[in-house]
Amino acid sequence: MNRAALRTAIPFTAATTLLLAAAHVGAAAADDEPVPADGAHLVLDGGRTVGLDDEIEFSFVGDKSNVKAPQASSACPEVNDPPTYKVKGTPYFLPDRRKPQSTWLLPRQTVSWTVTGSHTFTWDIGAGYEAEASIIVEKAKVKVDTKISNSWTWTGTQTVTDTNTTSKGYRAVLGQVGWKLTAVKTWIAAPCNVKTKTIVVKAPRKGDMSIGRQNS
Repeated sequence: MNRAALRTAIPFTAATTLLLAAAHVGAAAADDEPVPADGAHLVLDGGRTVGLDDEIEFSFVGDKSNVKAPQASSACPEVNDPPTYKVKGTPYFLPDRRKPQSTWLLPRQTVSWTVTGSHTFTWDIGAGYEAEASIIVEKAKVKVDTKISNSWTWTGTQTVTDTNTTSKGYRAVLGQVGWKLTAVKTWIAAPCNVKTKTIVVKAPRKGDMSIGRQNS
């Protein structure tokens, strides 16, 4: 691939876009993870409301590497270009793993819990991705939601309630609604190869406790 073709193959824009798309978080949950209850939503900066089926997209350019590739000066100077990240974010339910609480609800049954004390939620990322995950979360704070973080401790007293209005039973789970950020990183490696990798960050958000729903 020559340099002109390479530049054409990987166009990039740093513009931020908010899309309201049918992501259907519940259907996409893996391994029977709990999902936010029906009607849950997030209020972003400026009062914009994001529901469970809404998806946010944004892009940014990473820091330029301090390590110069040996072939960058002649064969492929793009090897030293900074990486680009394209991120999709959806509301995501994080169960309270340190103080777990759950119960099975049949149709028309209701659960009500009074939650007290401190409940800490931390991000969930792949091993070895801490540095890049931190960059993704910091960019998400600027471009999407200032309340997103890698760790959040809720403290106080709150009553949370959920009524099963569906036709099937499910497990009500205590936790909070945060974000799932799926980032695709693109960069150029010597001699002149375009490479990508996907980084998934499940991040908490400063906000109230909530009840999620799990199939089993």
